Amino acid sequence: MMRSLRQIDDEKPPAPPASGEAPASALVNTMPPMRFVPAMVGVVVLWWAQALLIPVVLAVLASYALEPSVKWLESIHVRRVFGVPLLLAVLLGGAMLGIYALRGEAVAFTERLPGAAHSIAQALRSKGFATFRPVARVQQAATELEKATVVPAPRPAGVTPVRVEEPTFKLKNWLWQSSYSALETTSQAVAILCIVYALLVGGDLYKRKIVRMVGPSLASKRLTVEILEEIERQIERFLWARVMISAIIGVAVWLSFRMMQLEEPGVWGVLSALLFTVPLVGPSIVCIAAALAGFVQFDSFAMAAAAGGAALAITTIEAYLLTPLLMSRVGEMNAVAIFVSLMFWGWIWGVWGLLLAVPITAAVKAVCERVEGWGAIAELLKD
Repeated sequence: MMRSLRQIDDEKPPAPPASGEAPASALVNTMPPMRFVPAMVGVVVLWWAQALLIPVVLAVLASYALEPSVKWLESIHVRRVFGVPLLLAVLLGGAMLGIYALRGEAVAFTERLPGAAHSIAQALRSKGFATFRPVARVQQAATELEKATVVPAPRPAGVTPVRVEEPTFKLKNWLWQSSYSALETTSQAVAILCIVYALLVGGDLYKRKIVRMVGPSLASKRLTVEILEEIERQIERFLWARVMISAIIGVAVWLSFRMMQLEEPGVWGVLSALLFTVPLVGPSIVCIAAALAGFVQFDSFAMAAAAGGAALAITTIEAYLLTPLLMSRVGEMNAVAIFVSLMFWGWIWGVWGLLLAVPITAAVKAVCERVEGWGAIAELLKD
């Protein structure tokens, strides 16, 4: 039965919420589940397009690092169109000269790798057999159980079983994979070099394009300029701090290994300077490899402990003294935010993500600090 108009008029409207209480609809609108969909799509795109995005990010970082040198060349009346190729040629020539100077140690280093692997395997079989005896017994028991549970297939009388063993090492496949990896690395390096050249020759061209893209509002353009300047400042700080840390680490490893009379200390210094740019993973690799090198060369656990201890001491100084001292003003981010960013970008992009996590997070923080509604994210990242 339909209600009368009087009954409808007599109905009282629902009481307004008490002061300090938000309606349920308002609470739902503040955190709609659909906000997580764009974030998940963004993560998938970052992972799927990493082959494209990683070279672009590396090229942008390199252009930021080389921009002060290009500006100095402009100050002495060398135009960008001539100064950029000159600068890139000098850098590439210096890198090739350094590789040529270390060619002897590098060749000797690579030639000793097979023998080192054989020595380590022999040591594990001889000296480490008693330590791993329980593990060997468990593996033997598992093999016997597997043989007992496998029912052999019936074989006709007079037929001799034949077992075909595949070779453990296929030179053809290894050469193919190595050639493909070398070709892929070379093509990516050329692409990065071309992008760096275009960014440096263009100067502020792409920044002006970004400013024009935000719209006609003068306030929006001013905000965009501030964000770009802050990102540039943070990235330059990070790059110069990272270069100084790597240089100090390389010299320290070279001197330490030279005093311990480890072979090819120059190669160890260069490798350490490069590997320490990858947080957590790089220093761990250097410490383990140094201990193995000391054992292989001197056939002594004491020298292995000494070499690994020296690398560990340098790692500790880098982690607790050099990095906090030189990176304290880079992005002004707290340690938890940096660690979580390393985990996130390492999960998406692997080793390159670990290398690029800090500058990317610093850029994200610079954007969040100046965009309305994103202040909570900036507060989480802030020191």
